[in-house]
Amino acid sequence: MEFRNLDMNDLEEIIALQNAVYDSLGDKEVLETLTKEEFAEIIRQGYIIGVFKGDVLVATRSMYIPPADEPEHLADDAGISGKDRVIYSEITFIDPSSRGQGLQTEMGRDLICRVRESGNFDHILTTVMPGNVPSLKDKFRLGFKIVKTTYKYGGKKRHIMQLDLFDAPAPTGEAENVHFRDTEWMLANSEGYIGDNLTGEYITYYKKNNHRM
Repeated sequence: MEFRNLDMNDLEEIIALQNAVYDSLGDKEVLETLTKEEFAEIIRQGYIIGVFKGDVLVATRSMYIPPADEPEHLADDAGISGKDRVIYSEITFIDPSSRGQGLQTEMGRDLICRVRESGNFDHILTTVMPGNVPSLKDKFRLGFKIVKTTYKYGGKKRHIMQLDLFDAPAPTGEAENVHFRDTEWMLANSEGYIGDNLTGEYITYYKKNNHRM
């Protein structure tokens, strides 16, 4: 398989892959699809990678630089004032025939390395549906933490996850293990806790005063 940057010549193939992945999903709420115009802007910003099997695009992952005045900006949820230093971890698609090979995390590491090396950002933010365990595992492997659980996108439950690129101290204090489906606890307590990792079916939380982000 070949990893490479994507450009405008790949736009139609990106949309086709998105549609094929979306159609294959049993739970469509797992995936917030993007428009052709949104993908074109991501390509212009330069943080999008693709995986090809021969000449066929089988996976893609991207980052997106949001405008500071974007409605529902994730920096507001994370309590970050410097919105100009924030980039989003955006959408990932992997063709069903190419899953289980670690492509999602490998693409994530590549993009995070590029974002860090640019020196233009301090934080990467993203949202994850609480029941999407593969996506949660991917984000935790890459170093993201749950900084808030709330309602986004017209009332859908989402974890707000944050990766600090240059200052990410380890947590201290007593851990609270919460089942990944116990979203009521998360909604009630996320202002005071950081979700640090996922072991089995439980997310380990620490009090925020013991885990500076």
